[in-house]
Amino acid sequence: MFCNYCGSPVAPEQSVCSHCGSSTTGARVASAARKRVAEHVHLLAILWFVLGAFFLIPAVVMGVLAAVVTVPLVSEGADKIAFVFAPGLFVILCVVFLASAALHFSAGWGLLKMRPWGRTFALVMAFLALVSPPFDTALGVYTLFVLLPDAAGDEYQQMWQTPAPKAASDVAVIAG
Repeated sequence: MFCNYCGSPVAPEQSVCSHCGSSTTGARVASAARKRVAEHVHLLAILWFVLGAFFLIPAVVMGVLAAVVTVPLVSEGADKIAFVFAPGLFVILCVVFLASAALHFSAGWGLLKMRPWGRTFALVMAFLALVSPPFDTALGVYTLFVLLPDAAGDEYQQMWQTPAPKAASDVAVIAG
């Protein structure tokens, strides 16, 4: 480790540079704070994907129920109003669950691929998720804990602006 002010070597247990007398603890704290989002953003993305997958289950169930209810109505020649209420309700619920799954997948995708809009979209989804206990609420709180502070916004912006490092094999090909 080196001093941020004079560049002289500093032992990790030293809190003051022996050459210039400046504090070295501030740099360590700032460095730890900058890495906070990087450590959690991948896990957040995976959790948004998993929760989105959970919303696909009731969507499929509602779609199947709509089909199952429609068959007896058609065979018995039911009134048109019966088609609106019985299978129509299940179809509407199916679409709502599919839309919710798509929104969860979008939040996960934005975070996983470090899109500029990913943090903002995940924060909006986190606030909306707070009213849907238990899993959505837990993920919403975790997302707000990781992404809401101003320092997290700065770190996320730095992460998506910095290009991903090339693989070692790509560097070897370029160098060779």
